[in-house]
Amino acid sequence: MRWNKLSLKLSAVGLSVIALAGCATNTPALDAHSTHFGEAIAQNIAAQRIAPTAKEKADTFIPPNRARQKAAREAYESGTVKEPISVITTGGE
Repeated sequence: MRWNKLSLKLSAVGLSVIALAGCATNTPALDAHSTHFGEAIAQNIAAQRIAPTAKEKADTFIPPNRARQKAAREAYESGTVKEPISVITTGGE
């Protein structure tokens, strides 16, 4: 069979249609996810938001504790910092 320009174009279109059909789905992308999808992001946004009222802003101020800062710096410099405890969580819904 001799390939001419028309048959090459039709072959390319046919292969493109077949390739795109493989990408199609009959369910929306987020239907397969958990019902809690996006909650972690919402919690992070809520935790990092700016306090909107003066009272809430006053409640977020933690005064510096110079003695604890000095003890932490000295422990770091002497290499006696306590190792953090590993925390394992479960993903129960």
